[in-house]
Amino acid sequence: MAPQAPETTGAKRYWRLLRRFAAASVVATAISQVVFLAVYALGAAPVAATITAWLAGAVPNFTLNRHTWGSTGRTGLRGEVLRYAVISVTTALLAALATHHAEAFAQSLTRSAQVVVVWGAFLGTYAVTFVLKFFLVDRLVFPGRR
Repeated sequence: MAPQAPETTGAKRYWRLLRRFAAASVVATAISQVVFLAVYALGAAPVAATITAWLAGAVPNFTLNRHTWGSTGRTGLRGEVLRYAVISVTTALLAALATHHAEAFAQSLTRSAQVVVVWGAFLGTYAVTFVLKFFLVDRLVFPGRR
């Protein structure tokens, strides 16, 4: 069996994927953060704002990550979407839980302070799960692309 090109194996491969995954995450995070802030600041419950923001960021995130891992066409798309959805929905549920508790914690604060605290919980959830999501996407969502 012929050795693979260095840029597709080992540490170099992971750094390339991680850079692209981070770029896709920045795009998705920017979209979801703007949507979350707008929806929550307008008075929606934290869980509703989280779900709306998650939906707004999940589609571009999946699309960009699918491109990152070199997956194209319809072959395997259903399985990729389902595996990605499980990871993404789990993260959204964690964010909903975090924002719910953050709002309860911030109840006595002014509305603008509540928005900042709850938004911080939303952003923090995604920051904390970033590395775990990277490995899950690599190992579970696009395993044939390794």
